[in-house]
Amino acid sequence: MFVFLVTTVAILLAAPGAWITAWLVGGKTPSPLVLGIGVVAALIAGTMGGSRVWDDRRAIRERIAEEREGGGL
Repeated sequence: MFVFLVTTVAILLAAPGAWITAWLVGGKTPSPLVLGIGVVAALIAGTMGGSRVWDDRRAIRERIAEEREGGGL
């Protein structure tokens, strides 16, 4: 669920960002193909970023649990 939420936010941020970037670079209204490429890039980045954050959170929780069981360092 967390990865889905991160990906959704990435898409919502990337679509306008891709349009603005293409508009500034090209000087005219971008084609839907350009926007599609930006959204696909956001999907990939959101999926990778979300899964990385989720894995990091899980690893930190496991370390805390191990320290509590073992009495610390």
